Amino acid sequence: MKILLYTAFLKDFFLRIFSVLRSSCAAFTFLLIILFSPGLQAATAEKAMVVSPDPRATQAALEVLKQGGNAVDAAIAAQWVMGVVEPQASGIGGGGLLIFYDIGTRRILFFDGSVKAPAKASPGMFLDKNKIPLPYQPERNTGGLPVGVPGLLKLMEEIHAKYGTHKFPFEKLMEPAIQQAEKGTEVSAALARTLRENAERLELLDPKKEVFFENGVLLEGGQEFSQPELAKALRLIQAKGAKVFYKGAIADAIARAVRKNVYRAGLLSERDLKDYAIATRDPVHATYQGYDLFSAGPPADGGVMLFRGLNLLSHFGLPGFGQVPETYHLLGEAQKIAFSNRSGVADPDLFDIPLEKLLSEAWAQDRMNAIQFDQILKSDEMTVEVPERGKKRIGSSIIVVDPKGNIVILTATLGDAFGSALRVPGYGFFLNDLITDFAADPSTVKDPNSAAIISGGQRPRGPEAPLFIFKEGSPSILLDAYGWDDPAAVLLNVMVQKIDLGASCLGAVESPRLLVRGRALHMESGLYDQETIRLKLALLGHDIEKEDPIGFAQIVCFDKGSGRIEGESDPRASGEAAGF
Repeated sequence: MKILLYTAFLKDFFLRIFSVLRSSCAAFTFLLIILFSPGLQAATAEKAMVVSPDPRATQAALEVLKQGGNAVDAAIAAQWVMGVVEPQASGIGGGGLLIFYDIGTRRILFFDGSVKAPAKASPGMFLDKNKIPLPYQPERNTGGLPVGVPGLLKLMEEIHAKYGTHKFPFEKLMEPAIQQAEKGTEVSAALARTLRENAERLELLDPKKEVFFENGVLLEGGQEFSQPELAKALRLIQAKGAKVFYKGAIADAIARAVRKNVYRAGLLSERDLKDYAIATRDPVHATYQGYDLFSAGPPADGGVMLFRGLNLLSHFGLPGFGQVPETYHLLGEAQKIAFSNRSGVADPDLFDIPLEKLLSEAWAQDRMNAIQFDQILKSDEMTVEVPERGKKRIGSSIIVVDPKGNIVILTATLGDAFGSALRVPGYGFFLNDLITDFAADPSTVKDPNSAAIISGGQRPRGPEAPLFIFKEGSPSILLDAYGWDDPAAVLLNVMVQKIDLGASCLGAVESPRLLVRGRALHMESGLYDQETIRLKLALLGHDIEKEDPIGFAQIVCFDKGSGRIEGESDPRASGEAAGF
């Protein structure tokens, strides 16, 4: 296990000593193998598969499966571990979505544990005394003001009560995470990088440098760290259940931390926590190239946007194109049209969502004619939203297939790295900053009834796009993306490679990606460095920018003929796929 945990850090180590190794051909070959082989990212199995962003979470889930737990048990165990080893990405202070394929009933279910705005939230809450929006970072996304009511813990407890096994009581699934919080674990490469990127913001709410620092110095990758306060919170939940979080001692601490925050006080109350409830919803469905696709629906918009993009591309015969400039031109143009207007997706408890219209064939027929092979789109209305400066949504994703055939994709987030950067005193977990997803200045929103304007109890629109792909009634491909503000754009790239261009499971994830931001076409170096493709796209009018990496994807592929299951974690990151 130690070797697994240090693989990411060895990569950085070998890069630093490259100048020493380059004189030896054998050593250089070894370096290349370490740096670029799939390693922990790839796995083949016959019965069960787990893919997660961190080997410790993957191993926790795998152990549950080996001992007779099901996919729900395993995903929850992995998520508890993720909250400890990568507290910057997700945790009980944030929200989550879960889609579940129940093999017993052959049903696909969607459970919404996204955050809610506090009851006292109002449209002008992010404006200063002069009615000017507060700058995003650190003024608007830090402290108590941006905190929404967390939903991940209640989601995990209620889903386990309905679909978990008696072999693994809810409290038992927390034990691997508690052990790592109490006894300590290594700082991952992802955590170390995010600590460096957010050091100033963390110090703002921790001026004494008591957390994630050692003797006043920021922790680095490979160092041991423990989280006794987080372990205390988990032990309390283990003993008393989620009720202590939503209407007990932890609830009181959360509300107090938000309302009395010295940097920027917020609105969340004990009543908000007590009233929180998860929602059971229908997944969204589409078809593409003979496959049935299912994803999380509103308030998540990622699945809807992904399906709109695929709906457009289905009219252009991509399977006959191959790896040519025209393929990537279409991929970019489809994003401009499909992702340029997300206003139709909102909290379905408060708004009517025109899903049928958004995903209709008539919509695709009408828009496809705007795409030309000899030039880029000219309409200023087809501009993909650019994230606000300082806004960088991250998260985690866990995919589990159990031996009986149940499947779970659990995606969770705090919003920005470390959420609001506000740790609950005495309990050691970060609170989200997810209500910053609403419009900061309501006067800029044309429709006064728009879902972009915050109101009490409203769930913000989220970008998540966990994806089940079925073929002739059986699971064929599972997909999710994290670490990027637009998972749908990442997954659109992966799906085109896998389904249209015939890439392998690993090849689909490894292939370089492109996405549109504003009017610019961002390309990973693997595409940017292909001169023929880049120059042709530039001649068509694309404004090309180089960017690495573009998100992290996870995929599971089912081989119906052999019965084998292949799992892949994005080699751009340090996750792990494992099975048996």
